[in-house]
Amino acid sequence: MNYQESLKILEEIRKAKKILINCHYKPDPDGIGSALAIYLVLKKVGDFEIDLICPSKLPESYNYLSNFEKIKQVNYSEFDFSKYDLWIIPDAANWWQISGILDFNPHGVSVVNFDHHETNEVGFENSIISKGLSSTAELLYNVFEDWAVELDREIATCLLSGVIGDTGVFRYTNVTSRTLEISKRLIDLGADKNMIVMKTYGSIPFSEMKFWGKILDLMQLEKDYNFVWVAISLDEYEKYGRPTEAKSASASNFASIVDGTKFGIVMVEEKKDFVTCSFRSRGNFDISLVATELGGGGHKEAAGARIVGLNFDEAVKKVLEVARKYAKKTS
Repeated sequence: MNYQESLKILEEIRKAKKILINCHYKPDPDGIGSALAIYLVLKKVGDFEIDLICPSKLPESYNYLSNFEKIKQVNYSEFDFSKYDLWIIPDAANWWQISGILDFNPHGVSVVNFDHHETNEVGFENSIISKGLSSTAELLYNVFEDWAVELDREIATCLLSGVIGDTGVFRYTNVTSRTLEISKRLIDLGADKNMIVMKTYGSIPFSEMKFWGKILDLMQLEKDYNFVWVAISLDEYEKYGRPTEAKSASASNFASIVDGTKFGIVMVEEKKDFVTCSFRSRGNFDISLVATELGGGGHKEAAGARIVGLNFDEAVKKVLEVARKYAKKTS
């Protein structure tokens, strides 16, 4: 048994008739793949009425995943959660990540949370939190193994997409021999690793590539603190069509690979007095410390935060002050 809570949670699920599955705010491959894998597995283990929801628009690049079209974008402030017996929330560590709303917390619905974020803070009674694991997809593979569910090619594809997305194609230090073993099993079940990598990292819209060019042009090197950063104003962001995935992608592809640095930061003013930040580290630097102090969270190598209520210049100043504090000045 991988997790002692697995069978208890399966019992809770089997008590439900109407189930809601969450796909978190600004979903990534792990969030989407995990939600759809749960959907497919629940279809195998019981006769449930299931809905899938997301608070934001989904990237069409992941429409190769089975039942992708069933995930509906809804307004969480107006959505009636009370009509569901159970709400399953994968790959989300706080209410903001779940809903995209700062003070969101619906009442009257039972929740199950599957997550791997080291900064998970929601604390639901029925949950499996494996902090530091490569991905929620890897966690779910372990759960499904505990449930003795026979996986198929569609489930395997959803899970491998999550693993590949959250490990940067197995580049990050959260990859273990178990991660690779599970990935091999998923490939043996029919998941197409090459197609997933191409869809995730090799299918970038031209407008987003142009935006990446702007990010590189504006990137700054903090020589005394050994990190790089870039801040994109709302005007620039709108000029390039508000590319939703560009911030985290550019943080992974550029901000974390500069020789001699500890980490990189990409900041984007998505709307007035609202700046989002993506952090990526190199080596052993724990970037989640920076994100957490700024009200965000994540992992040692990849984290995020949002700065609300400050104008663009003030937000950038605040982020850099915290980053310099943790980077520690070098001679």
